[in-house]
Amino acid sequence: MIPNEQHHQDIRIIYGCPTGNTPSGGVKVIYKHSELLNHLGFQSHIWHPADDSFTCDWFDHGITPIATQELNPASDFIILPEIWATGYVPILKKQGFKVGIFVQNCYYTHVNLDSGNQNGIADAYHDADLVLSISSDTSNYLENILRIPREKIILQRYSIDSNLFRPNAKERLITYMPRKMSQHSMRVISALQPLLPTGWSIRPLDNMNEQEISLHLSRSIIFMAFSEFEGLPVPPVEAALSGNIVIGYHGQGGKEYWRAPNFIPVEQGDLQDFILKILATISEISSDRLNLDSLNAGMHRLAHHFSNENERQMLTQLGSAIKRLY
Repeated sequence: MIPNEQHHQDIRIIYGCPTGNTPSGGVKVIYKHSELLNHLGFQSHIWHPADDSFTCDWFDHGITPIATQELNPASDFIILPEIWATGYVPILKKQGFKVGIFVQNCYYTHVNLDSGNQNGIADAYHDADLVLSISSDTSNYLENILRIPREKIILQRYSIDSNLFRPNAKERLITYMPRKMSQHSMRVISALQPLLPTGWSIRPLDNMNEQEISLHLSRSIIFMAFSEFEGLPVPPVEAALSGNIVIGYHGQGGKEYWRAPNFIPVEQGDLQDFILKILATISEISSDRLNLDSLNAGMHRLAHHFSNENERQMLTQLGSAIKRLY
């Protein structure tokens, strides 16, 4: 093996990740990407700078964390979440690291942790070697608003396990995640609850692991999406793959997959329309005017769009782009 190829073999892809065991789609994406890169023959680790020994336990993974003292600027490409860009990019670049920013929510790129530099955001994205984008909406924002060259942006979508998130015996059940826009969802629930037909119920998906969430989604018929300023919201996809009609907000990033009949959009903040669309959908289901089999084509499209095969291809392209930097 020639020296350059050997050096490429030694490159490690390190994902910086927040510490916390509260379920978060963004954290799960980081873990899954790192794990899949290892399966693809790259070396990858998760770095929790706030606690070197921490590892998430609310979903299954095969990740071993890496300690700060183990990082090496000669071999490690550090990928940071967008909320850390201004805090970590200048430090890591001064230490000689090559750095990427993973933008899972472009609407968080306004966060400037460097109070001494008003241009911290522009400087961080200028100095980053690569910028990873979770969706087409995010890529357009990065290019059009932050003025990042398109050749520096690499699409890195996630996958959803359609064997885990799939329909089961359906109940007259409506689900939602209260951690999303909690005050907003409370208003909808309060108004909707007394209007529900007999036998219908609403269940919050809170304090549950991945298996528990998938079980409840497989049984519910309607999922209420309270998405606000999202890069590519995960729960609506999981719900739709589980055979739910998703009603609510796409959060901008969700426009990439928000298609009828699986998804019914509501204009942000229109609580009245939100409630009326849920009641209208229940009426159509109860009168057999809406057959849940009509969701199958859209579920198949989603399963392909968020397939492991597409994710593996994108991560392979990322690994190749990183190697070209060394």
